[in-house]
Amino acid sequence: MPDHNLTSTMQDIFIRSGFDLTPRQLEQFSTYYRLLIEHNEALDLTRLTSFRDIVIKHFIDSIYFTEFVEIPSPLIDIGSGGGFPGIPLKIFLPDLRLILSEPRKKRASFLETTVRELRLSDVEVYPHMVTALSDFSVQGTITRALEPVDETLSRVFHFLPRGGSVIFLKGPDADADLRAVSEANREAYSLASDTHYTLPSTDYERRVILYKKESPGARKTYAILKDQTATGGTAITSPGNKKYRELVKLSTGEGIRKSGSILISGKKVISEILREGKTSVREMVLCDGYAEDHDAMNAAMKDFAGRGSLLVMKKALFNEIDRFNTGGPLLVAAVPELEDWDQTIASGCTLAIPFQDPVNVGSAIRSAAGFNVDLIIMMKEAAHPFHPKSVRTSAGAVFGATLRKGPSIDDFAELLETNGWPVIALDREGAPLSSFTFPERFILLPGIEGPGLPEALKRVSVSIPINADVESLNAPVALSIALYEWRRHSPSN
Repeated sequence: MPDHNLTSTMQDIFIRSGFDLTPRQLEQFSTYYRLLIEHNEALDLTRLTSFRDIVIKHFIDSIYFTEFVEIPSPLIDIGSGGGFPGIPLKIFLPDLRLILSEPRKKRASFLETTVRELRLSDVEVYPHMVTALSDFSVQGTITRALEPVDETLSRVFHFLPRGGSVIFLKGPDADADLRAVSEANREAYSLASDTHYTLPSTDYERRVILYKKESPGARKTYAILKDQTATGGTAITSPGNKKYRELVKLSTGEGIRKSGSILISGKKVISEILREGKTSVREMVLCDGYAEDHDAMNAAMKDFAGRGSLLVMKKALFNEIDRFNTGGPLLVAAVPELEDWDQTIASGCTLAIPFQDPVNVGSAIRSAAGFNVDLIIMMKEAAHPFHPKSVRTSAGAVFGATLRKGPSIDDFAELLETNGWPVIALDREGAPLSSFTFPERFILLPGIEGPGLPEALKRVSVSIPINADVESLNAPVALSIALYEWRRHSPSN
């Protein structure tokens, strides 16, 4: 039959089925038919052999159900094979954004050829199996494959957003398939519609089944793949890797100072930093096999990956830099700039931190934030406030605090003589805290670990009465008690 006769006959079949195609759509379907016939023997694209069967049972069957179901976009066609239903849907709905998933390489190559010859835009061929490691930004999935409904629902759960659609094109006998859906998938999805229909002018019974995802969020797994170029980020697999060696050094104050970078752990803290832009972020580090189901965090990771700044690291290497055993993610960010203290103090309490232990520094900053201390002076002896231990212990409060770079303890004593600031030290020999009246503006100076404070800084001091058998309280605990008493008696409280 000449091509023009084929096209005319095809047009008649479509019209009888209720579809009045444009000349371009008709041309595309005709070209598609020709490609199927040319490649079918080599690729086994379809078992149908007659022209009429191919047009009705492949082309029309792939679009007729749109009368009953709204087609989401972007959409992924899972197990597309020869392109059904994806390519007919794309011809019929030109604005549809489409992914054709087909793991068999020769068939995937055929799909690429077809997309090219039909001049279809916004169509991607994914030449792999859809697995837990696959990631797609879609609103729905569709399949005519023979895989059970339950398996497909599980397969797409991790990337499908809440409200996303899963469309199954089935024969009339799908009841057993639906009964076999697991309890977990019954909770994760709702059966939105189940429509039986017969293709026009045939006795070909069909069924379109639509599920809607009810569970919030999609789950994405980040893993180092055999083909590392396909990894959703930059794979780091060797301890000799330059980037890995740089990250190891960020666990020390010296490494932080030299690199100008800090390593932040804790998803809550990281989420706040990303949301509020508290410091300039540089890279995200994940452990091989890390899975994330929070939409905002996955969006952030996608952004890092797009900038070449998402690092996926072998577990043994990741564990070396994940000092708190969080399992990830870790954020590499710029060290916020600390300005020099201008030798003025805030209204109320200005806190001077001399602690050499970064855990104590973080605890002190967290307490200061909790009791509304407006200014914190980091003494020269103090541990780096953005040391990983400080950041974690402060629960991220360090990023919102007003920190200034102060002098050494010895120089501080000399400055007191010049400026006459009221300094209140925490010292066991001081006046009882419960009867002490705080001035309107003052510097609070907790005791330093080990050598203690110079005598010149203890002229005015307060103490927290404790059991005589206990030498002293933990320094951050004593500081928190003192700040609580100050706030309790503060006129502005």
